[in-house]
Amino acid sequence: MALSPIDCQQVLEQIELYLDGELGGSLRAEIEEHLGRCGPCMDHSDFQRRLKELLRARCGCDQVPAHLLDRIRALLAETHGPPLD
Repeated sequence: MALSPIDCQQVLEQIELYLDGELGGSLRAEIEEHLGRCGPCMDHSDFQRRLKELLRARCGCDQVPAHLLDRIRALLAETHGPPLD
């Protein structure tokens, strides 16, 4: 059975959950398939993954402080538009 296509907006809405390993089943598979064929979404995914790794390494903590996450989201919104909710 083929998976239904997932679009870029749906992928970007779920990318953080995907990167954190919090998605399972068919949604995870659909996102992986989409990332395999969509360069812009893959680039965004790679950026988010590297950012998370950098924050973990520099913060020395398991969770990013809320004020820092808010600043990062604001900067991303300035350069890439508002988050897709």
